[in-house]
Amino acid sequence: MGITLGSWSICPTSKTFRKDWGTADDHLATGIRMARALGSKAFRVILGSHEDRATAGGIAARIADTVAVLKAARNRALDAGVKIAVENHAGDMLSRELLGLVEEAGPDFVGVNFDSGNACWTLEDPVLALDTLAPHVLTTSLRDSMVWDTDTGVAVQWTAMGEGCTDLAAFFDLFEKRCPGVTVHIETISGFARPFPLWQRDFWKTFPDGRADELAAFLAMAKKGRALEPFQPPPGVAREEAERRYQLSELARSIRHCRDVLGLGMRI
Repeated sequence: MGITLGSWSICPTSKTFRKDWGTADDHLATGIRMARALGSKAFRVILGSHEDRATAGGIAARIADTVAVLKAARNRALDAGVKIAVENHAGDMLSRELLGLVEEAGPDFVGVNFDSGNACWTLEDPVLALDTLAPHVLTTSLRDSMVWDTDTGVAVQWTAMGEGCTDLAAFFDLFEKRCPGVTVHIETISGFARPFPLWQRDFWKTFPDGRADELAAFLAMAKKGRALEPFQPPPGVAREEAERRYQLSELARSIRHCRDVLGLGMRI
C-alpha cells in the first residue's frame, strides 16, 4: 500500500490555473516536497482543459509554458527522487502532444498520469493513446467510456469499467506488457454526456493538426456504442445523496469487472 500524491494545474497561463498555492513554480515545489515526505514516487499534475486549446497561441503555447515550469524544477525533482506525472486532462492534450511535452521537458523526471476517459475527450481511442504514451506512464486514472453517433457528431459518457466501448482486454494486455508495475487507479466520473459537434467547421479550430487515422479509430468506437441517459436522482431522494450512491455503485462494478473479468489485482 502507498500514496501517489496529486494536485492541479502547473501551467501559469491555463484557464484552470489557481493561485491557491502561489505561483506555478511554488505549487510544483510544494508538491515535490510533499510527495517526498509521503513516500510518493510521483506527483500528478495537469496542464489544464480543452478550453486551453482555444487560448492565444493554442495548446502549443500552453505546453511551452508548462515545459518551462517543469524544467525549472528538474534539479529539485531529481534530488527528491520524485517524478512529475502530467495527466492528459479534460481534453487539453492529445497523446502525441503530451508525448512531446514529456520529451521536451525531460523524461528523466517527467512522465504521464494516463487517463483513459480523457483520451476520448481528445477524440482518441484509449488503446491507441496508451500505446503512444506507455513508455512514460507513471500512474493512472482509468474508467470506461460509451461513445455514440449524434446528428452533429458524437457524444461521450464515462461509465463503469466494462460498460463502455473501450476494448479493455486489448488495453490491459498492452498495459501489462508496456507499463509493468504501474498501479491501476479507477477514477469514477459517470452520469453525464459530453457532445462533440464534429460536423461543424468551427469545432476543428481547436484541433488544427487533427489526423484522419486518429479520428477514424475514434469513430469506429462510436459505431459500437449506444446512447445513454444522464443520471437523475430517484424521486424524493436528495441529489447529493443519490449522486454519492450512484458513483459508489459505479466504482464497485468497475472493481468487480477488473478483478473478476479482466483478472487484475495482486493475489496474496
